[in-house]
Amino acid sequence: MYKKVRSFYSELSLIFLFVIILFGTGILIITYTSSGKLFDEVEQVLNREYATSIANELKPFLEDGFSENRIKDAIHYMMVLNPMVEIYVLDSSGIILSFFTHPGDTLILDRIDTEPILDLLENRKKLPILGDDPRKGESRKPFSAAKLGMGSDTGYIYVILRGENYDISVKGISRNYYLDSGIFLLIMAIVGTTVTGLLLFFILTRRIRLLTKTVSEFRKGDYTKRVVIAGKDEISYLGQTFNEMATSIEKSTIEKNDILSSISHDLRSPITSIRGYVETMIYKENNLSENNKMYYLNIILKNISNLQKLVDSLFELAKLEYKQIKLNKEHFDLGELCQDIVIKLNNIAQQKKITIEFKEPKTSNIFFGDIGMMERAITNIVENGINYTDNNGLIQIEINKSDKEFILKISDNGIGINPADLNRIFNRFYRGVKEKNSGTGLGLAIVKNIITLHKGHIEVKSNPGEGSDFTIYLPII
Repeated sequence: MYKKVRSFYSELSLIFLFVIILFGTGILIITYTSSGKLFDEVEQVLNREYATSIANELKPFLEDGFSENRIKDAIHYMMVLNPMVEIYVLDSSGIILSFFTHPGDTLILDRIDTEPILDLLENRKKLPILGDDPRKGESRKPFSAAKLGMGSDTGYIYVILRGENYDISVKGISRNYYLDSGIFLLIMAIVGTTVTGLLLFFILTRRIRLLTKTVSEFRKGDYTKRVVIAGKDEISYLGQTFNEMATSIEKSTIEKNDILSSISHDLRSPITSIRGYVETMIYKENNLSENNKMYYLNIILKNISNLQKLVDSLFELAKLEYKQIKLNKEHFDLGELCQDIVIKLNNIAQQKKITIEFKEPKTSNIFFGDIGMMERAITNIVENGINYTDNNGLIQIEINKSDKEFILKISDNGIGINPADLNRIFNRFYRGVKEKNSGTGLGLAIVKNIITLHKGHIEVKSNPGEGSDFTIYLPII
C-alpha cells in the first residue's frame, strides 16, 4: 500500500509562503536599519557646521583660556534655541572639560574618542560618521564638531545632534510608526505575493498533476495511458520519457504474454503426448506387444528430447538477451569453422538428399570471437535451411572479405519466406510454414543475439518458392 502524501503543489506553496515571510521580515529589518542610517546622514549633513557656529560664538570668551563660567550663558542660549542637542567642550585629547545636556544627566564616559572627530573634520570617511555618546557609553550617534581655540590650547566643540530630549520624543513615535507601517507593509506583501504565487504555482504545476494522474492510472494496470504535455522544458521531457517508457512496458507486456502463450503451447504438446503414451502403456501393459512398447518409448523419448531442446534454447536466449553470457574470444579461421559445420550436418542433409556446398575461400579468414557461439549461429541457419528446403535441394555457404568486415552468406533454394514475415523471422517463437517446421522457433532469435554480441549484423533476402539468403557481417578486428 502507498502512503498518502502531500501534493507537490501544497509543499511548494508552503515553501513559497515561508520564503515570503522570511524575506519580508528581512526586508523590514533592513528597511528599518537603512532608514536609521538615512536619518543619521541627513541630520549630519544639515548640521555639519553647527559646531563651527558655536565655536565662533565662544571664541571671544576663551581668548584667555578655558572657563566654564564665561561660556555657560552663551551655550545656555544656544540650548534654548535647539533643545534637542547636547554640547560638549573637549580638550585636544578628547577629555570632557564641560558639558551641557538635559538637566540631571550624568555621564558614563569622561573622554570621547577623537578619531571620528578627525574623520569628520578632514573628510576621511563617508557620512554618516558616528561618535561616542558620553551619557550611554556604548551608544554611538551623529554629531557635529569643530576645533575650539582656548588661549594657547586647542580643543573641540562636540555636539550630539540627537540628544536625550530627541530620544524621548522620537522613541515612542518611531516605534509605533515603524511597527505599524512595517507590519502593514509586510502583511500586504505576504497577501499579494501569496495570492499571486499560489495562482502561478497552480498553473505551473498543472502539468505535474496531469503527469501524476497518468502515472497513477498506468500503475493500476491501464498500460494504454499516455500523457500529453506541451513545452520544451524538463517537465515536457519527463512526460516524453514516461511515454517512451510506457510504450516499452506495454510492448514488453504484450511480448511477455505472447511468449508465455507460446511456451505454454510448446510445453503442453510434448507433455500431453508423453502422458498419453505413458498412460497407455500402464493401462494396456499386458495387452501391448514388445514392438508397440518400443514404438511408444521411442515417441516418448523423442518428445522428451524436443522438450529438453526447447528448455535449453529458452535458457540460452534469455542469457543472450540479458547479456549474461561472456564471450570467450580467440582467433580462428571462419572457413575452417564452416567446413566443420558442413561435415557435422551432412548426415542430416543427406536424409533429405540435400546438398551442402561450401565455397572455400582462397585466403584465410581469421576472426576474433567466440568460436562456440559462432558455430551455434551458423549451425542454426544451416539447419533452418535444411528444414525449409525440399528433397534434392541445395544449400550454399561462402565467405568474402572487405576492408572492414567479413561477409558470410548462407543461401538455400527452399520454400522461401513470405515478404510480410521478413521482419518477424528473428522474433522469439517465429515459425514458418507449420508443416515444414520441426524447430523451437528460437533458433534465428539466438542467431541474431550472437551476431549482435560480436558487434555484427545479419540481413535476410527471400522470395517465396525461390529460397532465402542469410548474410552475416562481422567486423575485422
